[in-house]
Amino acid sequence: MTPMSAGLTLLLTTTLLAGAHGNDAAPQQKARVMILGVYHFDSPNQDYVKSAKVDHLAEAKQDEIAEVLDRLAAFAPTKIVLEAPPDDTRIPERYAAYLEERCELAGDEREQLGFRLARQFSHPRVYMADHRLDMDLNAVLAAAEESADDRFLGWFHDAMEEGQTLMERQSRMSVRDALLVLNEPAHQARTRDLYLQLARVRSAKGFVGSDVLAAWYRRNFCIFTNLSKMIDSPTDRVLVIFGQGHAPYLRELVRSSPDLQLVEPNEYLAR
Repeated sequence: MTPMSAGLTLLLTTTLLAGAHGNDAAPQQKARVMILGVYHFDSPNQDYVKSAKVDHLAEAKQDEIAEVLDRLAAFAPTKIVLEAPPDDTRIPERYAAYLEERCELAGDEREQLGFRLARQFSHPRVYMADHRLDMDLNAVLAAAEESADDRFLGWFHDAMEEGQTLMERQSRMSVRDALLVLNEPAHQARTRDLYLQLARVRSAKGFVGSDVLAAWYRRNFCIFTNLSKMIDSPTDRVLVIFGQGHAPYLRELVRSSPDLQLVEPNEYLAR
């Protein structure tokens, strides 16, 4: 460790300890942030595990979505953040058209949950926070095969089978029940741990698994950076609707922030 990095570590540690033990001021009001991990309603099958196609515009699914919206409305969000890059012009254009009743909603979760709830609370806009980066799982698998890492390959195969089983079971659940499962803290931890196992894999030329995992973390760090810039008041109540794979990392980043309070979605969905 260089003298500069050692000094920075000491400074950060001293500052954090002082903040934890030496501040008798009144507790700071914190903006409340709910990270709602979702499956993709329109089943685009861009993830490694493929899901069954379910029509979320069908009458039965629309009733189930209305049930979820009723529960999420109790959170009374002041801002709604969706899984799309900030420079995506299509999302704000479609939301503006939806407010003016000039378009029918698509079946994806951004519109079925995000747009509908935003309009219910008269939000003039929705927010986007994604930062797209590819995750090359095929490179990890190729490196594992090259290095004959049978332990990882066996684990990965089992994990994918488990994920596929969950997806198939989820397709038969109500929307609310599926979201309850995805947002259980234990399931969040399981998701995080599955990704972390990528760090086991390397090839003869480099740390392939660690590089891919680092890119995944970077994407989520960038998402959080975008999210944090949208929160400008301690009275904000922010609902973040993102694919469940992102939720464990965004939850940890919110939880670690001194000006933010993490809100559990299942406290509302389970009502």
